[in-house]
Amino acid sequence: MASELTRLLPHSVRVYRQLRQEIYEFILMPGDRFTEVDIASRLGCSRTPVREALLTLQNDDLIRRCFRNGWEVCPIDFDVYEDLYATRILIEMDTVARLCSSDSVKIDRSVLARLRALWIIPPEQQEQAGEKIATMDEQFHIALTEAVGNRELTAILSNITDRIRIMRRLDFEYDVRIAQTYSEHAELLEAIENREKERAKGLMREHIEDAHTGACAITLRRLQKVRARNLP
Repeated sequence: MASELTRLLPHSVRVYRQLRQEIYEFILMPGDRFTEVDIASRLGCSRTPVREALLTLQNDDLIRRCFRNGWEVCPIDFDVYEDLYATRILIEMDTVARLCSSDSVKIDRSVLARLRALWIIPPEQQEQAGEKIATMDEQFHIALTEAVGNRELTAILSNITDRIRIMRRLDFEYDVRIAQTYSEHAELLEAIENREKERAKGLMREHIEDAHTGACAITLRRLQKVRARNLP
């Protein structure tokens, strides 16, 4: 995505980032429709940067053209997300298995120490903002794969992470999920530290499946509440 943004004009990048953030914060909700004129008027710019930004968001699979005119925020396709989460489970179970059983020089165990310092902390020190925790959670899982030293798997997981970000943000709209994530990350890191391969694999599978289930349980009414809270 960084390479695509370098080809955009500065105003287009600004519009792209603004709309992308609004989609992730559910200010623009799945199924919402709008035109280039709507966005240009609201953001105070011409249609050219808006058009460039919208085409880039279309490449991200975040919006799509309507049949007659205008644009639409892509509806949530739970079948696609189910496939992405299943692929993520395979990659991340392999990741923790390697971290538990391999002494390869490619493995960077200093990453694990940094993650322990971030996630194994007293409750009063834990971050409580859902959006920030969602980002931290993404970084945690990417960091584990990076620690293995397999750049190709890291690239694949990064791509999946971009595509499921909306679902992850939904997951962290549940307050209980924040404390649960700290607890599950800590337990997973301890299993890796003790080289408990099968336990670590099981914990990773359960962690991802629980997150997926929680996000899928979101309702339209809950989405509307999230939007109302995030509107300026």
